[in-house]
Amino acid sequence: MRTIVFSVLMFCAFQTFAQTYTVQTVPNTKLINNSYVSDPDNLLKPETVDAINRELKSLEDSTTAQVAVVMLKSIGSADNVEFAQELFDTWKIGRSSNDNGLLILYVEDQRTIRFHTGDGMEAVLPDARCKQIQRDYMVPRFKDGDVDAGMLDGVQRTAAIVLDPQHSEDVIGASEPQEADYAGFAIFFSAVYGILFLITFLVKWTSHKFRDSKERARYSYPKQSLTKRVWLITYGLIPALIVFAYSFMDDDSFAMALAFFSLYFYFIGTLAWRLVRVQGVINELLSKQKYFEVADIIKGSQVYWFFIGLIFPIPFFIYFFIHLYRKRFYRNYPRNCNACGEAMRKLGEREDDSYLSESAQMEEKLKAGDYDVWLCSGCGATEMWFYKNSWSKYEECPKCRTLAMYTKSTRTLRSATYSSSGEGERTKLCKFCQHTAVSTYSIPRLEMSTSSSSSSSSSSGGSWGGGSSSGGGASSSW
Repeated sequence: MRTIVFSVLMFCAFQTFAQTYTVQTVPNTKLINNSYVSDPDNLLKPETVDAINRELKSLEDSTTAQVAVVMLKSIGSADNVEFAQELFDTWKIGRSSNDNGLLILYVEDQRTIRFHTGDGMEAVLPDARCKQIQRDYMVPRFKDGDVDAGMLDGVQRTAAIVLDPQHSEDVIGASEPQEADYAGFAIFFSAVYGILFLITFLVKWTSHKFRDSKERARYSYPKQSLTKRVWLITYGLIPALIVFAYSFMDDDSFAMALAFFSLYFYFIGTLAWRLVRVQGVINELLSKQKYFEVADIIKGSQVYWFFIGLIFPIPFFIYFFIHLYRKRFYRNYPRNCNACGEAMRKLGEREDDSYLSESAQMEEKLKAGDYDVWLCSGCGATEMWFYKNSWSKYEECPKCRTLAMYTKSTRTLRSATYSSSGEGERTKLCKFCQHTAVSTYSIPRLEMSTSSSSSSSSSSGGSWGGGSSSGGGASSSW
């Protein structure tokens, strides 16, 4: 008999111990599954938990206020106020900017309900109002044994008070005008522009695009390029001096505006200077009747001026269309025959086919490029120029040298794995001579990615906002 009594007492003691929670053992369900309700002992029905979650999710979406509901069978001999404070500090309920959090703690064996408010919620939910909600909407249901109805009614009443428009400034926080900070602007500009400046410098330096480079591109025009020293001063030193010059002004907003417009118009000036240099090269080529080179220079900077038009829409968005016109204008620029000096005439698309080879006609048919044929009206001499289409999918065939080869098909010979790369086969076909070229290529091995697991975690879980509490709120017992 004594053994049975001892066993029963031990079982009861074990059950009591098993149901006693500390702040560290209370499940933070906001981090686990983005639930506002932590109910490890299932004191509430699932449908009640769902209803409370919908209510509190809508409340947070509308006001940014965060409410945590914690349902526990026991916290042992711990004081519910101290327990709530420690739990609030651990989870940091509410937004950090205005501490608009609330913890609702239900402890079954102590028969207590505790509202613990964040510092920013005390004006909306003062201690007396918290007590009134508990007394009128929750405790009577708890006494009747209907915990679900008491918790749901209390949460809904609390949400209705927080959602009251007259409390919006207290809950969401007053929108204070942000003062301009010129130092912050200068640091931000220096960081972003500094990175772009460094990347551009390294690209130009390694590709020998400065005037004092020993190597030259296909067309080397010194007038168009700048020396390293001039480039560094133009795009590095002077912009830095402009930003620095306005740092001594007392009015940060005015200083930022002046710095912005000064930089904007300064860069417009550098772009205008670039146009002057390019035009000097064009005039030099025109004097030598190198019309193809002129059109090629303008075509080569087409993408550049497109992005400049986006960054500096006034005035370069309009200039981009002028740039496109200039390309066609110089491509069709009147010219004289090098042999007899008589004027030449550009032939039409159908008319020039008789002067083109079959491979050239195929290239035009495939839109891999376009041929211009000029015919001298005096001696009948011709000049032919080819303008390659940069967006064409066709490349030069190694057999017939026609821009008519394309990738016909690809297939996987060996799939890549996480431990080894794979292999694929690429088949290319020339549409002019039907030459076929088969080659293999490597398929990079698969990489283990944590993005899927982290994304699933972030989609199901959430977080509290970093709020704090000084201990405001109220408790009720029954």
